[in-house]
Amino acid sequence: MRTPNYPLAVALAEAGWNNSETARRINCRALQHGHRAVAVDRSRVSRWIRHGEKPRPPVPGLLAELLTEHLGRPYSPQLLGIGPARGVLVFLDPKEYHGLAVKAAAANMLLEHYVHELIRDSISRCPPA
Repeated sequence: MRTPNYPLAVALAEAGWNNSETARRINCRALQHGHRAVAVDRSRVSRWIRHGEKPRPPVPGLLAELLTEHLGRPYSPQLLGIGPARGVLVFLDPKEYHGLAVKAAAANMLLEHYVHELIRDSISRCPPA
């Protein structure tokens, strides 16, 4: 099971858009850009938020564009958690791996999710560049 998409949920709440309004705006913008095959509904938006599903292009770009215009600050699909994932390869020695695995199990989390949360926490503590 995927995790909820909190960045997207926060941005939509800040915009004051419910799932239906979000879907309506995306569909209208898609038509303006000539994307006739885009048909987003409220249940699809809900799955993006609740289950971390990612919409297919061109929807991530359209939604980022809409939120940028509405909220007055730049958004990207990656910032909203709906863009393509960026992979990072980290080599661990067996003791490091085992230590992380034990802590993830104690937190009742998959190892990948546990490490992801550690990295997010670490990044949030860094001063802006």
